[in-house]
Amino acid sequence: MTQSIFISMRQFLRTGRFGEIQPGDSTEKLRTYLGEPSTVGGSRTKNRKPGVWKYGDVEFHLTENRERVWMIFCDSFKELQMGNTAALDRWFFHGHPACELVERELSGAEMAFHRMDIAHGPTAYMLRLDSGVELMFSTGTDPAMWPGCPGLFGFQLVDKRE
Repeated sequence: MTQSIFISMRQFLRTGRFGEIQPGDSTEKLRTYLGEPSTVGGSRTKNRKPGVWKYGDVEFHLTENRERVWMIFCDSFKELQMGNTAALDRWFFHGHPACELVERELSGAEMAFHRMDIAHGPTAYMLRLDSGVELMFSTGTDPAMWPGCPGLFGFQLVDKRE
């Protein structure tokens, strides 16, 4: 695996494909495409195999049997990066841009979205795109919640079949 892999956040937001990977793909496809993860986690007594493979700031959560990608997730970036795994077109994924700026960018790229509350996070909300990708935002009113300031703090795409 070389740094010649290029991942476009525009493509991900439009299609739900993170480069060549999307929810439902096998862990073997993920490993072949991105190599070994820089960090793993999510092991349990019941299943000692890691349930989360992390490449830079981006996490790939695996199904309980650890055979498929269940979710593509990130909630802790400052300057979104993939480490040495891949080159990344960040688009607006740097700092914590305001929702209004993100909405303008998405509208300019003709990507449909709608705003939704996050039930378990009264100081957070999200934009759900037609691709199924959800962009998570903080109001910045809860200093204990990452990032402690208003703006975009993460994204997720979940395999709804699981």
